[in-house]
Amino acid sequence: MKKRTNTQSSLLPGILYLVMATSLTIVMPIEAVEPSSTKATGVISAEFGADSSNWDNAPMNMFSFTLTDRIFPTLMISRGDGAVAPLRYASRQVDATGLIVSDPPTGRAMTVDQLLNRRIQNNGLIVMHKGKIVHESYRNGFSRELRHINQSTSKSFCGMMAQIAMEKGFFKEDDLATKYVPELRGKPAWEDLTVRHVMDMRDGTKFVENYEDDSSDVRVQDRATGWRPHGENDPEGIRGFIKTSENLAAKIHPTGKVFNYASIQTDILGLIIQGASGQPLAEFFEEHFWSKLGAEHDAGYGTDGFGQPIAQGAMSMTLPDFARAAMLVMNKGRNAEGEQVVAESFFDDLVTPNKMLQDAFPQKFKGLISPTGNYRSQFWVLDAEKQQFMMIGVYGQVAYFDYANDFSFVAFGSYPIAKDALLVQSLGTLIGAMQDAVSPEIELPTPNFNILTIIGR
Repeated sequence: MKKRTNTQSSLLPGILYLVMATSLTIVMPIEAVEPSSTKATGVISAEFGADSSNWDNAPMNMFSFTLTDRIFPTLMISRGDGAVAPLRYASRQVDATGLIVSDPPTGRAMTVDQLLNRRIQNNGLIVMHKGKIVHESYRNGFSRELRHINQSTSKSFCGMMAQIAMEKGFFKEDDLATKYVPELRGKPAWEDLTVRHVMDMRDGTKFVENYEDDSSDVRVQDRATGWRPHGENDPEGIRGFIKTSENLAAKIHPTGKVFNYASIQTDILGLIIQGASGQPLAEFFEEHFWSKLGAEHDAGYGTDGFGQPIAQGAMSMTLPDFARAAMLVMNKGRNAEGEQVVAESFFDDLVTPNKMLQDAFPQKFKGLISPTGNYRSQFWVLDAEKQQFMMIGVYGQVAYFDYANDFSFVAFGSYPIAKDALLVQSLGTLIGAMQDAVSPEIELPTPNFNILTIIGR
């Protein structure tokens, strides 16, 4: 890892503090992750009216998703000094202009390239089969050197970081979350909630993730973190939101019994990692994951303006580096040099049928995925028996994994709205076409992408 200076940047208006065990400890980082050189003003383009009030809405998101440093104060995650992991390309590449599919809304014939442009509004796509890239394409002014926001695919990286932290002995999955996050102490709902409950979003709290209601918990959190303009009475930062949220303190389901998608749980998981390890989350990610990946470029981690990364969705990276991360997942935690970065057991667990998780999955999710679908360690498991799972973010950010058929892909997009049936069905059409193109001799199952219609960021 590159040697850092002890920089206390403008991102940290006060002293950076971490929670150690059950007491509050002041920690001055020895090697501070450096901030982006771009100043976050909340304005992406004054000329075109793109700012923190609308940056992720159409048509602004067609260009804003590569400029999020201007919205969030962003910490740069060094790729380190190691060799860049080579990307291997198959001798036969899949030509998206030559693949014909049925247009989901009209039933008319169209090419996959047209599907990507006109329906999915994709910015970049990399498809991999048997460890090699079989398709790579960019559109809408996006290129392989540009960083792009990951949205909620960021959550899965936090899940992998939690596993790394457990491997290093910083905490156990049955530790109480309150041990590491003081803002949760005194909240009745959190008296028995463990790290594992947070990882699987089985906390049972009343948190509401409704993007259409400005008073819902997720929108208050958005304003607290700078995702949306801060209001006079809004809490300040992630910790401020956690401390003051009434719904986060209230229980509506028994602990561990029901899955409820709540983005704040990923931010809490990030605070757990930080509090237990004694290392700021961005530095933990840099030292224990990104610098070991063989990334070609530095990544970005958007913060809440108080130095705390927004773990739920503000990570950014280039598409080829996203593909390198996907290859690590396909190799069950091993990087290109064979180093075990994340324990193999973590990925085996994702694709092991689990009745407890299936029972916790509400019927609305089961009907959209499969009877065996679930949410585990910040990943969406489509079908454990078929070994299919995903990272999912709104507006077309996706990573799909199929162990049984050694097939995966990563995609960045700027769909005009967060998600709808057209995006869902178009993604399903895309994966079916690509799977058939790389392995025509195998009848490959197409996952049900309807899950995208009911998740948040």
